[in-house]
Amino acid sequence: MFDLKLSANFLATTPEVFMSAPPKDESKGSWLPEVLTTLAMATGIGYLAVSYSVSRWLTRPTRRPPQMTPSDLGLTWEKIECRTPDGIRLAGWLVEPSQPRGTVALFHGLRHHKEKMLARIAILAAAGYRCVAFDHRAHGESAGKRTSFGFHEKWDVIAVLDFVHKQWPRQPRAALGVSMGAAAICFAAKQLKDLDAIILESCYMDIGSAFSNRLKNGFPTWYKRLSRGVVWVSERRLGLRLRDLVPAQHIGDLAPAPVLLLTGVDDPHAPPIEAQNLYERCRGPREIWLIPGAGHRDVVETGGSLYRHRILDFLARRFSINSACGTRRAG
Repeated sequence: MFDLKLSANFLATTPEVFMSAPPKDESKGSWLPEVLTTLAMATGIGYLAVSYSVSRWLTRPTRRPPQMTPSDLGLTWEKIECRTPDGIRLAGWLVEPSQPRGTVALFHGLRHHKEKMLARIAILAAAGYRCVAFDHRAHGESAGKRTSFGFHEKWDVIAVLDFVHKQWPRQPRAALGVSMGAAAICFAAKQLKDLDAIILESCYMDIGSAFSNRLKNGFPTWYKRLSRGVVWVSERRLGLRLRDLVPAQHIGDLAPAPVLLLTGVDDPHAPPIEAQNLYERCRGPREIWLIPGAGHRDVVETGGSLYRHRILDFLARRFSINSACGTRRAG
């Protein structure tokens, strides 16, 4: 008979066993994780308990204070806060050049935080763009109990861009999202108005493909046995359905804002074929750049000066076009 007490203790002490990638010196055929998983899932209750533990681990908060700030890059900045429509407090930074050309709001990826946007902030601020970067819910210094892979993070995007609109209503504004942050921008598409430019980096096409890509890259095969249970539990915990987590179904709603899609040629999680699919679904002005040699987390570093040139050229052209056409509305 399955021992619920033993299962609870086992799950409480070993959640990383299920979702962390195996060490480099551990074979994918290691027998211990396979045996532990088999024992834990010996009954339906055990399978559900393991699935619940993995779901909680996947959606767990990733809170931490920043180890670096814009001061470390010689930039003047201040702390800012805003509150989402569903009541969550978000913590952010404002970096403002002396004569801003406009504002770029930056949205980080899963398990990251605003500190991870510092390299992009440095590029943008040096070119004269005001930068606003917030921690997503349940990340960094922001409030929130769990993450949802971009779906509920759409409210973070809406709140931040509303903050930008109210603070600087007559100036051009853009959004730059990375991975989950890019997906959140897509999910918020119908609520976003008057953006002059949108940059989406390493955006997944749909959550099913994203999970599948991760299972094929660095995770042992026994993870697949949990997938149906984890999905079932996560849908109920997050109040959504898996079929809702499809940025490809929403990216067209970003029109008429122009979109630049970036992804690494060697990105195993958001591969070029998915970026091409997203590109084809855009209904407004669109551009795509596949960065040679880049993976999922090194787009800026690998892109180097070409990355800098590409995003700055895109922003300059789009801000200039909209200013010439008189599309910026006051208030």
